[in-house]
Amino acid sequence: MVKRFINKNLFPLSLIITFICSMLFGLFYALFKSKMVDRTLSNYYEGTSVLNFYVTGVSEEPSYFNYFLIVFIISMFFFFLISFILSYFYKEKYFKVFNLFGCLNIILIIGLILSLIFINLNIILGFIFLILSFGLYLFVLYKAIELFNLGKNKKIISLGIFGLLIMIILFILKFFV
Repeated sequence: MVKRFINKNLFPLSLIITFICSMLFGLFYALFKSKMVDRTLSNYYEGTSVLNFYVTGVSEEPSYFNYFLIVFIISMFFFFLISFILSYFYKEKYFKVFNLFGCLNIILIIGLILSLIFINLNIILGFIFLILSFGLYLFVLYKAIELFNLGKNKKIISLGIFGLLIMIILFILKFFV
């Protein structure tokens, strides 16, 4: 199935799937931040007066739409950038590599939907589903790279490039968002 999806000219469909996946990443991050801020504020204001909460707490809340928008843009940029880098590395057409990520993003979409459902129950459960779906994504990506007839070393290097870009994005999210 993946091979047929990659070889067809389905770039618009891959773009839509990537758009949905990036929107879900943004929604997950915004919801995660809101849960963390709510938990922190409730612990901070526990035992203080109601007036103190309304004077200081309301003005300190961040805009969750900004979190959503920033993560959405970073996620879209990531998928375009990783497709560009790996298409150069594989010596394949850009659209073939982007179609590969578009097909694999369906795994992340399902994992993100489950994460969004379970993050409302418990933050840890939301992260467990996100990590499990991401692990499955990497496993299927490793197997799907075989379609490009690469050696084992190039497959491992391409996963390393993928992981390095994710680490850079997590660093950006941690320190700048």
